[in-house]
Amino acid sequence: MGLISFGKITKPHGLAGEVKLLPHSRTMDSFSEITRIYIENKSSDTPQEFNITSFSFHKNTAILELHGVDSIEQAQSLSGREVYIEESELGELEEDEFYFLELIGLEAFTDDGTYLGKVEDIMERTIQNILIIKNGEKELLIPMADPIVKEVNLEEGKIVITPIKGMLD
Repeated sequence: MGLISFGKITKPHGLAGEVKLLPHSRTMDSFSEITRIYIENKSSDTPQEFNITSFSFHKNTAILELHGVDSIEQAQSLSGREVYIEESELGELEEDEFYFLELIGLEAFTDDGTYLGKVEDIMERTIQNILIIKNGEKELLIPMADPIVKEVNLEEGKIVITPIKGMLD
């Protein structure tokens, strides 16, 4: 299936080589099924593979212990790098369910074809998640509710919404 972008190493955690991973999805539901990650390699187009020895969670980040990363210096060298996973490591979803990372980067349109921008992020909320759509300096916050989100088309890379009055002002 191939590699998909999953998050970014933000910084070391402690002195023994652990790293903090900020996932794009901001949710850790499927993390327990991931056994290895691939980290952007600055000297090659091929990401470097790391087995996950252990992990824990702290706020919106995962604290990872990676096989072969044993010092703060090694962990620091990974800071700021993109993290990828095998798409096959993500669990199966029900119909009309999506991983947040699949939605990030989609082009957003209204149902009449007006371009709104790209989905830059998703705010995870208890009652309803919010799409953050940016077009230049303009930022829109769109609730991920059934009457508003009309279509998510991963193949075409787009999301279609039916805005309610005042939503786009």
